[in-house]
Amino acid sequence: MLHGAVTVANLVGMNQSTLQSVHQYVLDNGGALPRRDLPFSSRTLTRAVRSGAVRRARRGWYTTFTEADPRFVALRVGGRLTGIAALVLLGAWTWQTDIPLAVSVPRNAARLRRAPGVRVVHDRQHVVDRGDHTVVDARDALRRALLDSSFEAAVALWDWARRSSLYSVDDLREVLDSLPADARGVATWSDAESQSVLESVARVRYIADGHHVEAQVAVSTGQSIDLVVDGVVAVELDGREFHQSTFEADRTKDLAIAIDGKMPLRMSSTMVRHAWDQIRLATTRAVQRHLGDSTAAIGVRPLRRVRPRGRRPWRCRVSPAAMDEAHLAAPRGRLTSSEVRAQRDADAMSSLARAGRACS
Repeated sequence: MLHGAVTVANLVGMNQSTLQSVHQYVLDNGGALPRRDLPFSSRTLTRAVRSGAVRRARRGWYTTFTEADPRFVALRVGGRLTGIAALVLLGAWTWQTDIPLAVSVPRNAARLRRAPGVRVVHDRQHVVDRGDHTVVDARDALRRALLDSSFEAAVALWDWARRSSLYSVDDLREVLDSLPADARGVATWSDAESQSVLESVARVRYIADGHHVEAQVAVSTGQSIDLVVDGVVAVELDGREFHQSTFEADRTKDLAIAIDGKMPLRMSSTMVRHAWDQIRLATTRAVQRHLGDSTAAIGVRPLRRVRPRGRRPWRCRVSPAAMDEAHLAAPRGRLTSSEVRAQRDADAMSSLARAGRACS
């Protein structure tokens, strides 16, 4: 009897060990694998699903992702994640508060499942041939996100991509060339010195209003001003995540800004989102106070060049002569600590994804 009990215990232990092996194998190979790439019996996989060690997203696909994970949703639909939802996983800057889900499938895809709030896009073969099991290649995700986003969000994405280790200059040139001709002008609004989505969006809005804007302008303390508008208004954009613990340093910077002859103007993410009219008025008054009522800001890129186009929220056409390598180049300054952490996480995820793709 005792011998029988030990045998059952050993059997349970062996089963648990095997189930954990299934989970770890899928996890180590990107978090999702098709049945053909799993070195386990069908019986073992069934037990693994029943135990919760892995999940079956759809017939023949096993994953460690939760059902709320957008990659799980993409697998269940029958494709791979693309667009802004894919870039979020790679640490992209996002201005949208509600991230839309787009799923990439081959042009001849069939037997797709429907999911609420999910848009299916049928991509060309070169998109199908690269990327991993659950997410399209970063270049294809960026292209889709640029076309699906608002103009200011698209510029912020291009700023981020120029700062990201995921993209080389050649990668960005490929993405830019793949865009419709009336969308390539987005790159001319970019500035790789902007260090956050808040800076990018505010910069685009100021330029659209006709102001001259410089990003990351140094002051005497060795710190940098987020944006300088028309040479006299020093705009500091205080995202709670980055400024909550730097109160004293921020106040010291304000003093240096004033000594430098500029007017400091601080604003939060909420203000940029919901109170831009007041920000516009405050900035205009500050510029007039410093430069005189008759001084008009020079608009270097009038907003009239940005217009809706069919289903796309915007279009921005420029002549080929207006495009140059400066619109693809990485930033001159160093990355912020938060960007370094985000890139480290994105690189780790990309390594896992490549491991999973290599199994095919």
